Amino acid sequence: MATAALPLNGLGADADRYKYKYIIAITVSLASVLELLDTSIVNVAIPHMMGNLGATLDEIAWVSTGYIVANVIILPITGWLSAYFGRRRYFAGSIALFVLSSFFCGNAHTLTELVIARIVQGLGGGALLSTSQAILYEEFPREEYGTAMAIFGVGVMVGPTLGPTLGGYITDAFGWPWIFYINIPIGMLALALSLSFIQNSRFQVKADRIDYFGLVLLAAGIGTLQTMLERGERLDWFDSRDSCGTSSRRTIPWSTSES
Repeated sequence: MATAALPLNGLGADADRYKYKYIIAITVSLASVLELLDTSIVNVAIPHMMGNLGATLDEIAWVSTGYIVANVIILPITGWLSAYFGRRRYFAGSIALFVLSSFFCGNAHTLTELVIARIVQGLGGGALLSTSQAILYEEFPREEYGTAMAIFGVGVMVGPTLGPTLGGYITDAFGWPWIFYINIPIGMLALALSLSFIQNSRFQVKADRIDYFGLVLLAAGIGTLQTMLERGERLDWFDSRDSCGTSSRRTIPWSTSES
């Protein structure tokens, strides 16, 4: 009498679960490269932006500062957002927001438009690094996690290293808007792969509440602190009355509410 073969110790289920692990590793690496690339690729295009948008050096610095500040603000609440929306939806949504804002960055005709688009781009990109590592941790077996981080690490190193060289070439050959347009095809590929292969966490519990007042204070406090760190040298650090006053008004209420 024939008997059906049963998988031993769930090995069949594990094999199916890890079937697309390397595709997922490439997907999250692509997304992380985009986020890190845009941290450095803009710097070499600053003189061209100043001439095209009629901005001073102090004004154009907000193109970089706004992106970094938005990154720092979104990072502490990435875990909550991932639990609330679902890891797959939040990761794909962050890529989509990054790609869409990249288009508006390249299409900006004024400094205000560019800074706003860069802030939105930073909000989308800020989640990609931390969420990528969480995805890799769950999608790879423990004994292969080192391999996953090696693949991811290549992307993390390539982004900042390639940024200035690629940015300089693109700016000279095609114009500064194309340092943002280059994100679109890569981002669309990462978005398609994430929707096709990334799944929600097996251990995910949906978050059902958030301290909105605390979130506003957190964003204001951390955003102000990061802004001061980014622009402190230009403002003469603590000798600047405006810088110290703004930091105190934003940071003290947040620290008081947390205590």
